[in-house]
Amino acid sequence: MRARVVVLSGGLAAVLVGLFAVVGQLLPRAEPEAEVRFNDPRPVQVTPSRKPRREPDVDRGTPVSNGVFVDVPDGWKRVSMGGFTLGLVSWGRGAAFVLTGSTHPVTSVPLLRPDAEGFAQTMQLYGVQVGRVRTLPVPNRNVVEAVAISFTGLRKMDGLTYSLSGECVRLRGAPDTNDISLSLCWSAYVQDLGTVRPEVQRMIASVALSV
Repeated sequence: MRARVVVLSGGLAAVLVGLFAVVGQLLPRAEPEAEVRFNDPRPVQVTPSRKPRREPDVDRGTPVSNGVFVDVPDGWKRVSMGGFTLGLVSWGRGAAFVLTGSTHPVTSVPLLRPDAEGFAQTMQLYGVQVGRVRTLPVPNRNVVEAVAISFTGLRKMDGLTYSLSGECVRLRGAPDTNDISLSLCWSAYVQDLGTVRPEVQRMIASVALSV
């Protein structure tokens, strides 16, 4: 079990490296950039589950791997993708979203705090406060486990301090359908949570529907 934990946590760390390079560009801007539409014509290799789902799945949006899709809203830009990972940012709102998956499922709860702490560290946050693990209702019968943990932190740039808030969610597919583990972490400036949170929740819901 410990070896599997290392592998999955390593996957999260790898995709966060791609986000580290763009952290400096997530500062608030005096004038917002033109809206970025997520549209990449390049084909992505997707390996669907070989087993039938317990209930029909909805594959809509950007394919990631193993039958997992993300319905990405306008205004989010892809900064990294490869294997079972996807990293997105939303300029001007300090928002970042990372999905990483594993075909070696593990128990979700022990990995939530390391997920949040690793994500916060790579996003250059300090004074990080991590909440308690929360059990979420499973979104459909293709998912057998759904848990979440929230966090807050501060980022100092150019002599200014910014407050951020975020969350890590873990989903696990049913063993007899799509036996995978998914980690989804995101954060945004506190003043932009009102617009970022609903978009992230819709992305996570689309992921769950595709499992």
